[in-house]
Amino acid sequence: MLALIVGGGRGGSYLAQDLQGQGYQVKVVDHRPEVVAKLRQEIEGEVICGDGCSPQVLEQVGVKKADLVVALTHNDEDNLVICRLAKHHFHVPRVIARDSNPRNEWLYTKSWGVDVAISQVHLTSKVIEEEIGLGELVTLLKLNRGEAALVELVLPETSPCRGKEIRDLNLPAEAVIVSVIRGGNLVIPRGDTRLEAGDEILAVSTVASEKDLKDILIGPA
Repeated sequence: MLALIVGGGRGGSYLAQDLQGQGYQVKVVDHRPEVVAKLRQEIEGEVICGDGCSPQVLEQVGVKKADLVVALTHNDEDNLVICRLAKHHFHVPRVIARDSNPRNEWLYTKSWGVDVAISQVHLTSKVIEEEIGLGELVTLLKLNRGEAALVELVLPETSPCRGKEIRDLNLPAEAVIVSVIRGGNLVIPRGDTRLEAGDEILAVSTVASEKDLKDILIGPA
């Protein structure tokens, strides 16, 4: 699988290394020679110096073969141009963009080619909100235009579901456990998977079901 990241810097470097760890072939495009030089020392993937807003540059780096494009520049206008080109001109299956200015969030829509928009400001404020309001349940990523979310929690010793199998938890209809990490190892959740204290759980839930999910896994406040 090929992932194309437009916009280097620290975020691009970390993401490139993470995607490589997941088995992606990664290419990074950035117009700043000094950033390109640094990235070439930090990651194993191909790093190209060029303007990611240029359809010619995108085509030259192989965007037509990309399974994923991530627009990580610090300029919202550039990110939107990259997304629109990737989705509507080159037909990339998955396009993700960083929303640098929350005031521009309304522009990050399907019509601009954006499948998922990530706002660091909103993520930070949401983590604070979740930590204060929902204990250990933390929202990592909003999905479906904010109607659902990827959430993370660590199962405490006092959890009412400790020692229970997932099929016996009576989870909300609009929530599903997608992974369990136990002792650093991934456990694919199945109906007979028994939860243990210290399990790191990732779940997808509608926003409306988050509190019920939290009450089941962690216990009511």
